[in-house]
Amino acid sequence: MFPVAAPMRARKGRVDFAKLVRSAAEEPGGLPLTHMTDAYRFRAVVEEGQLATSPCSVFNEPLLYLFYGRPAYRVAAQIEGTGQDAYWPICFVLKPGIAGAKRTYPFDSGAFHHGRFADYCHRDMIKEDFQLDADPSSPGRVIGLFWDGARDYFDNIGFSDFVPDPLAFEAKSYFEMIRSNSNAPFDERHSTIELQFDQPIALKGNLLAVILPQCFATDEIVRHFGAMDVLVLPFDTVNRHTAANMVGQIYDIARDLYGGEHGKIQCW
Repeated sequence: MFPVAAPMRARKGRVDFAKLVRSAAEEPGGLPLTHMTDAYRFRAVVEEGQLATSPCSVFNEPLLYLFYGRPAYRVAAQIEGTGQDAYWPICFVLKPGIAGAKRTYPFDSGAFHHGRFADYCHRDMIKEDFQLDADPSSPGRVIGLFWDGARDYFDNIGFSDFVPDPLAFEAKSYFEMIRSNSNAPFDERHSTIELQFDQPIALKGNLLAVILPQCFATDEIVRHFGAMDVLVLPFDTVNRHTAANMVGQIYDIARDLYGGEHGKIQCW
């Protein structure tokens, strides 16, 4: 009998990209963190008073995903127009600088895992090559290196004049990808900074605002979040719009919130 070959071990990620970002100047200030869910799951968040982890098939462990600044995660994005308001999106906006992240990536790690960035990356690259320091300063350093500022990052426009070194292949791949205007199998999550937590995050003391459909902004909900000094910011809905249709409205409200319109925070 022939000996059975041992399975190949997955290699460790390179640290070139993380070292580059670590050396960059941090964008002043800081943007809030966001978490998107749907109305069905919203009930449990309210009842439990926390954002909880859930099983992740990409990293094979329970994780809680937050995004830096942008309300970018598409809950039920694949669901076609439906009258079921249980699918409608709700955005939690949390204070900047929450510590305790297990991993930080400069993009949607799940999209990389499923090959959606393949046109911009060498075939031997792995998502771990782009993993950043799990430090609250990392997102601001990414923006300081690749963007003209926090507002441009939020709007996915306005890139810096940074020129990567010839052998900085991860930086070149990332910069080319985020500046691309060609048709591609991804949306703005390709440049949305992702933070992964392996522990729940309490709403009290961390939450700034909840952006949700008007029909869910009941007196009870407003009182519940008001007791925690949390803004409730509703938006109007159209029946049978998909969750993705509503995300644009959430972006508009978040942009106004970050601009100081509601007096809770001022990011630009």
